[in-house]
Amino acid sequence: MNNHWDEVFGKPEYHYGTKPNDFLKQFIEGQGFRGRMLLPAEGEGRNAVFAAKNGWTVEAFDSSVEARKKALALAEKEKVKIVYNTHSIENFVVKNEYFNAAALIYVHIPRELRREFSLRLWESMTIGGKLVIEVFAKKQLLRNTFGPKDESLLYSLEEIEKDFSCFRTEYIEAKTIALGEGNGHTGEADIIRFIGRK
Repeated sequence: MNNHWDEVFGKPEYHYGTKPNDFLKQFIEGQGFRGRMLLPAEGEGRNAVFAAKNGWTVEAFDSSVEARKKALALAEKEKVKIVYNTHSIENFVVKNEYFNAAALIYVHIPRELRREFSLRLWESMTIGGKLVIEVFAKKQLLRNTFGPKDESLLYSLEEIEKDFSCFRTEYIEAKTIALGEGNGHTGEADIIRFIGRK
């Protein structure tokens, strides 16, 4: 898996572009405060850099060394600082009640790891901290375009509410949207959006 993402992110272009995910952008712009944000499996840094430009203190990680290089290059270009570590979801270490927000943007975690990871995220967040999720729904598989080709890596509304049940659901919706995120995500997509609160 790591080698696959190093190959994808090792090319000169930014595979998912350099602009932030729309849902996360709306969340960041709509918050009346700034704090510490965690971005797991952040890829090439588009969301981390946007959050940092908007006053958040950002920590991100990804299993891909190439992703980290490009994220730090983007941060330097945009004149912001981000902390970016290289490790997997499985190796995420809890910082007790540290983050005010976390975002899983197209982070497709195997079903058997989701519950455990959600609990570690919950432990890492402050009371009132918010979790923002945008992922592909299982219906996306029928499009045969982009996104994981393994149904167990895709989500349903019921799975999100169950696997992330340690967070109180503030918003959840399944919808079809037009994605325009670099070469990697361009076209119609079936997605699920979620905001939960600790």
